[in-house]
Amino acid sequence: MSNFVSYVVVTAASPAKSMKRILKEPRPTLRAAQAVVFVGALYAAVSLALTVAGAVPLTTAFLKIAPENYYFWQTIFAVPYALLAWALVAGLMRLLMKREQGGPAFEKTTALSGIALAGSLFLAWIPLGVAALFMALGMGQEELVDILARPGLWQVLYFAFYILAGMAAAWLLTLAAGLGHIKRGGRARAVIIGILAAAVLAGTFVLFVR
Repeated sequence: MSNFVSYVVVTAASPAKSMKRILKEPRPTLRAAQAVVFVGALYAAVSLALTVAGAVPLTTAFLKIAPENYYFWQTIFAVPYALLAWALVAGLMRLLMKREQGGPAFEKTTALSGIALAGSLFLAWIPLGVAALFMALGMGQEELVDILARPGLWQVLYFAFYILAGMAAAWLLTLAAGLGHIKRGGRARAVIIGILAAAVLAGTFVLFVR
């Protein structure tokens, strides 16, 4: 498995190990950038598959884009979106931590927040990827919507992944803040920073991704 791909998958499964590992990299920010671009490419690939299948967003889009063209444009802006979200999250964390004595360097914050974001977005990508796979195999969107609209196992699993991704974002970004050796406020301050950063990530996700 490629190094940057492992940072996406391992961060989602074993975050502390992954974060300690990236800090030992000679160029941690580059590795984090590769992980962020990779997860953005996953969204682009799925969006392209949904475009070919003629799918439209299941929920109302905030961006003023015609529903029948939404996944085409999402294919194009998926990678830039991932990079923009990373910049916003890393910038917010750095802003909140900049006054800390002995706080993390800019590169350290950027690298840690990058793989935390990549791991979170990877979890949120799974239900979209599964839906795209079913449609690529011939399932119509109306049939897919009918399955997800009925209360039951599939609906629970579908929404559970997004809830899990949101919780993972708060946890991973809290770990990223904690590894910055916050001295004032300790763990509680790290949790606050992690939750605020996760809220920014969740906000950008809701705005751009369908």
